[in-house]
Amino acid sequence: MKKLVLTLICLLPILTSQGATITVDDDGPADFSNIPDAMNASGRGDAIIVRVGTYNRKISFNSKAVTLTSENPDDPNIVRATIIAVDVDYSVSFDFAEGSDSVLTGFTITGRGIHCYGTSPTISKNIIADCSNYGIYGENSAAPIISDNTISSNRLQGIYFCHGPITNNIITANQGGIAYSDGAIIDNVISDNLETDFGRGGGLSFCRGLIAGNVIAYNYAIYKGGACYECPGDFVGNIIVGNSSNIAGGALCNCRGRIINNIITGNSSDSGGGLFGCTQVYNNTIAGNKANINGGALSQCPGYVNSNIIVFNRAASVGGIDGASISSYNAFWSNEGANFAGGATAGAGDIVCDPLFAADGYWDPNGTPEETDDFWVDGDFHLKSQAGRWSPADQEWIADALTSLCIDRGDPDLDWTKELWPHGRHANVGAYGRTAQASMSLSETGNVANLNPDVNDANDWVDNSDLALFTEKWLSNEVPSREDFDRNGVVDFADFAILIGNWLPEPPTPMPPVPDPMTWTVEPHATSRTTIAMSAAVAVSTNDSAVEYYFDCTTGGGHDSGWQDSGDYTDTALTANTTYSYMVKARNKANLVETAYSPSRSAATSPEDSTPPSPDPATWVIEPYASSASSIQMAATTASDQSGVEYSFDCTSNPAYSSGWQDNPVYEAVSLPKGLYSFVVRARDKSPNRNVTADSIAVTLDLSAPTPDPMQWQLPPDEVYHGGGSFDYWAEMTAAEAADPSGGVQYYFQCKTESGFSSGWQDSRSFQVQLGRSGQGHRFRVKARDIYGNETAFSEELAAR
Repeated sequence: MKKLVLTLICLLPILTSQGATITVDDDGPADFSNIPDAMNASGRGDAIIVRVGTYNRKISFNSKAVTLTSENPDDPNIVRATIIAVDVDYSVSFDFAEGSDSVLTGFTITGRGIHCYGTSPTISKNIIADCSNYGIYGENSAAPIISDNTISSNRLQGIYFCHGPITNNIITANQGGIAYSDGAIIDNVISDNLETDFGRGGGLSFCRGLIAGNVIAYNYAIYKGGACYECPGDFVGNIIVGNSSNIAGGALCNCRGRIINNIITGNSSDSGGGLFGCTQVYNNTIAGNKANINGGALSQCPGYVNSNIIVFNRAASVGGIDGASISSYNAFWSNEGANFAGGATAGAGDIVCDPLFAADGYWDPNGTPEETDDFWVDGDFHLKSQAGRWSPADQEWIADALTSLCIDRGDPDLDWTKELWPHGRHANVGAYGRTAQASMSLSETGNVANLNPDVNDANDWVDNSDLALFTEKWLSNEVPSREDFDRNGVVDFADFAILIGNWLPEPPTPMPPVPDPMTWTVEPHATSRTTIAMSAAVAVSTNDSAVEYYFDCTTGGGHDSGWQDSGDYTDTALTANTTYSYMVKARNKANLVETAYSPSRSAATSPEDSTPPSPDPATWVIEPYASSASSIQMAATTASDQSGVEYSFDCTSNPAYSSGWQDNPVYEAVSLPKGLYSFVVRARDKSPNRNVTADSIAVTLDLSAPTPDPMQWQLPPDEVYHGGGSFDYWAEMTAAEAADPSGGVQYYFQCKTESGFSSGWQDSRSFQVQLGRSGQGHRFRVKARDIYGNETAFSEELAAR
């Protein structure tokens, strides 16, 4: 017997520094009465605690690594009563390189929502609702961490152009749920969103990251993709139910990543009630979807449709698969019309059978004969099994009287190793195939205590590697669990006895991947002021499995990679002008045998940014000009800087008409009284140093008209005979001399009774025009303008006599 040695590990006290606590109350005693003043006074690591109230001043984090929180983010009543509402700008703005340690938590955010520009703050446990545009709006590769929020009833998408992880949120009743996201979208409820503007992707659109574990329900798009549109990321383990669109893809449209282990039920559209234009469809349960035209389950999915259960779907022509697809190892049952049409045909392993669900879903007629108001009632899509079926309601394995033919009927080339023994070394079909909730098989193949089975190894070794995995779950009541060999809900001595009873000889001593020690292909090197990148040599497994890599930062302030599939790693959020050291190792993915570390290599991040944007000085692309009688518009040359750029248009003649710092390179000063105005422009970057360019050249404009204003007559219009007969009568007149600081004045003599007798703009203040016969009484008036186009009012209108 080997002795079990218990080692007592003494935890030494660790000295930590803690930031200050700052309080804010809009109507009671506190450090501050408003949040911006508290933010300005805060320092790194501080916590700003905001008491219940309504706060209507814009909040900018200004690169502060602080936590802005209500009194209790876990109390919904406090969150609802601690309100940030700003209507004239974004309610909360992150636009100065904030990282994950800039935290916003526990508020109700309304007004204009949250804006992130090239930043990655933490936004958690908030209610973001009734905003006049997006709930959370990202720009310039913004990657906020968005978790545990309720994002609802916003005018546009709940989350837009945000590329960080989006987890555990409720995203509901927005004009589209999430759009243009590259980050992982995991464990959210995305429901009741309507996309009627763009008309595509009621729940999700153009999302490229992993989409897993979500409930995506009852979303609507006026055109395509009621749940999701053009999302190339993988869909894994989602419940996608009750979504609809008018044209194609009630659930998913043109989502070309892998669609695996999803329940796709009760969705509807004209074509492809469930899926349209999807190309990698594996191990899903696709049930109760309907199409008004064709393809109740799938339409025009020209790729692999493999190991799915496709049942109870409706369509006018074909309830199953419409359009050429590569169908194999699927189970079909009770699809209206037919299982295949439009070029789709049954393939290898396809079967027609009742899947024997624990509880079938069904269409409820809603008490009327019309189908338009029917609604889908979901069932329990676990497969019945005499060997054991997982019951989510009971949280235990249940033995049924019957066993589904869908057990062990999946594609033999698919990985079955996540299914619990017993199974026949084949995956089940349907949404729970290839998962720990797969119904168990009557097959006697395999060994229940083999915790790390290899699809290419029929020996079923039970050895020290299995013991190591078993001890990690000791006394765990996590269910379902492969280590719970007797399936009673706890890993205990009874399971240990089963493991020992199945102990088999060990295979030869496993070897680590090669090369060993690990080596570098690209040594660590700085890629910016805050990032260092590196690449390990390609490692080769010694047991025919894949390889994982671990990049270890051995200096403080850096970050380890954790075990990852990629041999490339970039460490982020580092300190500028600082040296960091790294080593790398690799391991076999199957038996976890590791190489020795590579030699340590170091790299220094780039120094702090002290260079202003380019061009420096700033320049004009459009010099200031009068855009109306009381406004001046101008545009700066677009400046460039790695950290982003802001512009300030400064009115040097009257600072009240300066723009302040803004992202837009265009500015218009409005509601200007008459007078001279001079403007310069400068730019600054968004680095913590905020480096500023020199001023552009100054440009001066005059908005004052010449004087006198209105214009006056020196010699009023007079009818004069020039001696050439009865049609040689002329009108002669002279305006008062106008003065203007610009030094140039023109005059315009307008004939109100005959436009052909007007002068047009002229430099002379005297004007004469031949009228023809005498006594017609033509009437004239005059005005003046300066070189900037500022005009006086017209003079008194007089007749030529």
